[in-house]
Amino acid sequence: MFVSELIEWLKTQDQGAIVEVIVQGESEIYQSYGRCETEPLNVENDDHIEYTDFRGNQFVKNDSPHFGKRYLKLGSGR
Repeated sequence: MFVSELIEWLKTQDQGAIVEVIVQGESEIYQSYGRCETEPLNVENDDHIEYTDFRGNQFVKNDSPHFGKRYLKLGSGR
């Protein structure tokens, strides 16, 4: 799904609804993950949003599934 498609889909949703993202906490156990909880999406919080642009990346070759792609991820793992 592209951002433009997400926007169009969001227009069909309840405009008064709160948008939440999944946030995974830390754990003190070796190679273990903490509980997943939801938090309201906060676009000012860089922990909730990750943008990666592979266009022009010299290490991503033409045959890579990431070649020329851009990703916007919502949610976080701490």
